[in-house]
Amino acid sequence: MADGGVPPLAVQEWVLRDGVRLAVRPATTADGPALRAFVDGLSRESRYFRYLTGGRVAEPVLESFLASATDGGVAMLVLVDTDQGERIVANGQYVVNQDTAEFAVAVDDDWQGKGLGRRLIGKLRELARSAGLHRMRGDVLSENRRMLALLRDCGFHLRRNPEDSMLHLVEVALDRAEESGGARAPAAGPSLSR
Repeated sequence: MADGGVPPLAVQEWVLRDGVRLAVRPATTADGPALRAFVDGLSRESRYFRYLTGGRVAEPVLESFLASATDGGVAMLVLVDTDQGERIVANGQYVVNQDTAEFAVAVDDDWQGKGLGRRLIGKLRELARSAGLHRMRGDVLSENRRMLALLRDCGFHLRRNPEDSMLHLVEVALDRAEESGGARAPAAGPSLSR
């Protein structure tokens, strides 16, 4: 186990239905420039849905992502190999708040609809459960209907944030006993459907 009781994130390969191979690995501070390029390459809408701004995302926000693996959290990247080298096509993270993994994911616009969001959520869920955390939660803009539908499909409970009507609170139990109450775990196999 890594510091904080989190199992280390091994480098993995994910294969899409169309045969495209992606590398999945932990983020490091050396990934700063590639992360900046990824975030800057997102559409205004995708940046807004993930970072609550359609403009340039502040450097401390990106540094926070890279540092989220400290104190038991996880920061992971999904990369495709191109002629110019590896390029980030998605990322996911969680930070630990008591017994809860507070998570977020982002997927490049050209890679949305290929199952990466579902796969990232499933991997974060698996890692958080292995780390002994009991819940996984996040905040999603109420207008981000695709993400809300995906999370509902992955077994998350959704409710409007009573303090901010523009946000939905999404949460799922990581304890196997609590989770078996009808909620489906996200697909984690090699076939990606979303």
